[in-house]
Amino acid sequence: MKCKVTMAAAAFAVLAAAVGLSGPAEAGSCQMVRAKGFAGSLSKATLYAQADLKQTAKAMKSKVKSATTSCQRVMGGNYYCKIDAVVCRK
Repeated sequence: MKCKVTMAAAAFAVLAAAVGLSGPAEAGSCQMVRAKGFAGSLSKATLYAQADLKQTAKAMKSKVKSATTSCQRVMGGNYYCKIDAVVCRK
């Protein structure tokens, strides 16, 4: 399971790096956001959290600069993933 979490975190890091490539941001225009995903499998929970983060960044007209993903198994065999990220204005 630890390998799956590591692979999911690595996949998200690649996505965050691709989304986060932009020019310099204005000072003070960055903020923390949290995205969440819940599903029956680890991969789906991670994808749902990534989609939530992408939608949040788009709504804020911002780009993801850095992110950390953590997932855990909850009751009923489901997975809960949360992403803490820093987003900055374009």
